[in-house]
Amino acid sequence: QIISSLFTSNPSLPPSSAPAQSARREKPSNAPLADFTTFAGLGLSPLLVRHLRGKMGIDRPTAIQRATLQVMLSPSTSGAGAGAASDPSDPGASRAEERDIFIQSQTGSGKTLSYLLPIIQDLLPLSSASYIDRSIGTLAIVLAPTRELAKQIYDVLEMVLSLRLSAGTDEDGEGDLGPRLTRWLVPGLLTGGSTRTHEKARLRKGVPILVSTPGRLLDHLQTTSSFSCGKLRWLVLDEADRLMDLGFEPTIEGIVRALEGRRKLAVAAVREGKSGEVGGWDWARRRRTVLCSATMREDVQKLAGAALDRPVVVKGVTNADASAEEVDPLGVWRRLEGAEKEGGREEHFTPPAQLSQKYVVVPLKLRLVALVALLRSLLAKSGSEGKELKEGKEGKEGLKRIIVFLSCTDAVDFVWTLLGAASMSAGSQKDTEEEKGGVEDGAKDDDDEKKEKKEAELAHHSSLLPNAALYRLHGSLPLQTRLASLSGFTARTRAAKGAPAPEMTSSILFCTSVASRGLDLPRVQAVVQYDLPSEGGATEYVHRVGRTARVGRGGEAWAIVSPSEAAWVPWVEGKMAGSGETKSTLAQVAVEEVLQRGFGGRKGEWEQRATQVQLAFERWALGSKENAALARKAFASHIRAYATHPSEEKHLFHVRNLHLGHLAKSFALREAPSNLKG
Repeated sequence: QIISSLFTSNPSLPPSSAPAQSARREKPSNAPLADFTTFAGLGLSPLLVRHLRGKMGIDRPTAIQRATLQVMLSPSTSGAGAGAASDPSDPGASRAEERDIFIQSQTGSGKTLSYLLPIIQDLLPLSSASYIDRSIGTLAIVLAPTRELAKQIYDVLEMVLSLRLSAGTDEDGEGDLGPRLTRWLVPGLLTGGSTRTHEKARLRKGVPILVSTPGRLLDHLQTTSSFSCGKLRWLVLDEADRLMDLGFEPTIEGIVRALEGRRKLAVAAVREGKSGEVGGWDWARRRRTVLCSATMREDVQKLAGAALDRPVVVKGVTNADASAEEVDPLGVWRRLEGAEKEGGREEHFTPPAQLSQKYVVVPLKLRLVALVALLRSLLAKSGSEGKELKEGKEGKEGLKRIIVFLSCTDAVDFVWTLLGAASMSAGSQKDTEEEKGGVEDGAKDDDDEKKEKKEAELAHHSSLLPNAALYRLHGSLPLQTRLASLSGFTARTRAAKGAPAPEMTSSILFCTSVASRGLDLPRVQAVVQYDLPSEGGATEYVHRVGRTARVGRGGEAWAIVSPSEAAWVPWVEGKMAGSGETKSTLAQVAVEEVLQRGFGGRKGEWEQRATQVQLAFERWALGSKENAALARKAFASHIRAYATHPSEEKHLFHVRNLHLGHLAKSFALREAPSNLKG
């Protein structure tokens, strides 16, 4: 069989631009504000201020947190408690301070806390009422599009609710924090990860603040009679654009109708004296709805029109745009009607200003080795030059986290498995026939045990990427596996169970676009788009790169571009709006530079090393029928995913522009499979 060379018959590449290192560092556009404004100055409870500073390491609000808190911590809500009983038959005019909120925020800006803090502050004073406990039912609901995002919001909520509720002087001597409050605010999570019976039992006891996915919430609203939510005060629709992308609009409409129905039943029961309720409740107060979205697309505006009542649009304003004196409520929020006028224009999306964006034009058959070289150079760079990242409790450990986006689940499984199994030594693959031999004598149970162990395995390790734990994430994995992978990727220690190797100081997550929205993966140094987005265009690109350079920290975003896709770079640059006087651009880095940094040596040396790595991958694919089948399946799935680019992007991405033989090399195949059905 003929083995083609990696460095021959490749198309000529455009010359690279100026070295990426020369690009000047931009002022962070999503960093905590550097002016005098503090959480205390915004009116946040001293209990919460102390907890944020002492236990969560958060001293100052980000731009979106400041803007949102100005609106949501209004006089009518910041201290509203049970108060005097109101007439439930009196609908009561909605107070101006209780209008619904549309939060449009840059990714990585601290949006989750911007709505959780006002909700918790609103509910804390209820603790002074003698009859209040968790049996009051659900008072706040947060809807998230995916189980992973719901779990992350729940984790943040749980962390905030662990605040100290004691009276007296705090650790910093800031004085009296008020009377001791009852710990009745219990968080809950509905994502389908547990049985309905268990979830029904928790709802029956009472879950004052609930985080859920839309389908699971609607299911309980329709089937769980003990789910008490007639007194609901807050409804949050997080990642509204993602909710629409996933087709949840009918589900959300059903949820809103069900919540309104539950409230009417509760009001009627009180009016007729059938509820047996003790104490008073402010029935005149309406439910407030908060909608969060990174974009203001037409479908998101439609959802806002259906779910929000006279909404106020909140946008964060950074120091680069205005001084503290200029940023008053009128400057950071406006009516949705005014925002709709902008909707007719072509929408632009802004990545964080401090994000360093780069791209590499890579011939198809060099893609796999170029990815390895890039990851190797990023791991080495973050170890030697990442001083600015070593801040805070996690940064002291010098952890390096990298996310690699691929087009489909089969490609994720292929790259993750390949890197964990391939070896540079011929005949020493981790799944050699010698290891598989010796189990033919009736040892079927051992085979089953190995299979179960393999399915349960979360992290791989590669000799090509030393001291790095490799994780994967996509929608076809079981929920518990996805959550465990996220937990492992973001963990502070890297030692694998029973592994004699030294502690892993780096982690790499191979994933589909399931990880591009909403998930808060802390301190990610770099994002690599091995496959460019096939859906969502520039919006999806910005969401992906937004996994790094969060909350004012630096970060790198790399895009692997094939020669036929080179026109994508100016196209996506035109879709991105710059911050201030700067324009959001991608700097080109030559593929030769990436290979040299990753493999070292002079030209002849790094070419030889890249070839050796490619041959090791091909030996792995030839090593077993299972390996070859996995490679062919990933190749076919990649072709199918590539064909899903929308018609307006076909001039940039078209299957006929792909050299299938060269593309096969990037899947460790020596020739393109004749059957593309996988």
